[in-house]
Amino acid sequence: MSDTLRGVLAAFALPTPPDDALIARIDAFFALRAKWAQAHNLSGPRALRDPAGTDLADAAALAALVEADLPLVDVGAGSGVPAVLVALLRPDLSVVAVEPLAKRAAFLRQAGVTFGLTRLRVERASWPVPLSEPVQVVSRAVFPVPQWPAWAVSGGPHVVRVHRYLAKERPEFGQPTFALTGALDYAGPDGTPHRLESWSLRDVSRETIGVGA
Repeated sequence: MSDTLRGVLAAFALPTPPDDALIARIDAFFALRAKWAQAHNLSGPRALRDPAGTDLADAAALAALVEADLPLVDVGAGSGVPAVLVALLRPDLSVVAVEPLAKRAAFLRQAGVTFGLTRLRVERASWPVPLSEPVQVVSRAVFPVPQWPAWAVSGGPHVVRVHRYLAKERPEFGQPTFALTGALDYAGPDGTPHRLESWSLRDVSRETIGVGA
């Protein structure tokens, strides 16, 4: 599967080009997930059959778009997508995987230990969780697309950036205190058009006094 993984990653402008060692680690992660999935409900059958096309593309898009200035919180990290994959692709980034189910949280912790992901932290909890610093948040296939922005900002004032995955459904973001600050279009499973957006909290004070471009 290494050539398939390499082909998917080649479509994204990652900060660090993937080498053979990284490809091997990603391949090993998918193997670990498949092993756990034999006993626990970690992921859907399509993702297990085609992890590169179904999961790696979404994680690579986030790894290419995300900035390392804020910790990334993955809400409902379940099977490790995107949290574990982004931690593999972006070792410069602090990642928090929030997952309420015990078996899935255990899998995430095992993945972190197995691959030496020292900047990955797993919290067994439901969203929202207490936050002590500004963060950026993402969630994949947990909340209905139209509802995700409202759920994201329910995390409180420390949520200053929200990433949103889109496929065919392209609803309004619906949170007037946030502005679109980044977007990436890419091919999802079977070449279907996918989009990842980044929305950042507006600097109300700067807008009010007219400072900055």
